[in-house]
Amino acid sequence: MSKLSLFLLSALLGCLVSGGVAGKIRVDSTGIRVVNDIHVFAAQHPGLQIQPMEKEIVPGKARVGSQTVRYNMGARIPGDALVAQTADTFEYQRAQDVSLQLTYPENSSDAAAVSYLQLLCTQDSSEGTAYVVAGGIGQRLISIVLEAKNTKYFSYQAEYYGVR
Repeated sequence: MSKLSLFLLSALLGCLVSGGVAGKIRVDSTGIRVVNDIHVFAAQHPGLQIQPMEKEIVPGKARVGSQTVRYNMGARIPGDALVAQTADTFEYQRAQDVSLQLTYPENSSDAAAVSYLQLLCTQDSSEGTAYVVAGGIGQRLISIVLEAKNTKYFSYQAEYYGVR
């Protein structure tokens, strides 16, 4: 199965899980950039402030042999709505460290002020972290570096809530 097919399948499943509002939610992966080492990334961006996201292991949600990790930041507020989501799946021949950068919005001038962000990751171990590296809650931009350690399978779904 191709990477595009896996992405579309993950996106469809994510939309179904989120309550069947697939027709109203934009799913886009163009804002993804691979970050191999957060420390090198920080050195390449002087003045960067890295803020870790809250991490929680979600029992009973993962596929067999994997674990689901939830990262979140902010809080749902009255009047906010799901403004964007992204999803992707990666499979590797050998266990390795996976890092990528997610950014909202990808390139829109009509971005919402972000109130809450949730990342659900399925991976072989619970080792990993997520950092906000630009923007943040209350702003119209948020950029996250997401890391998973020692995994052959990695899937994520990012949900961005905000107020326009």
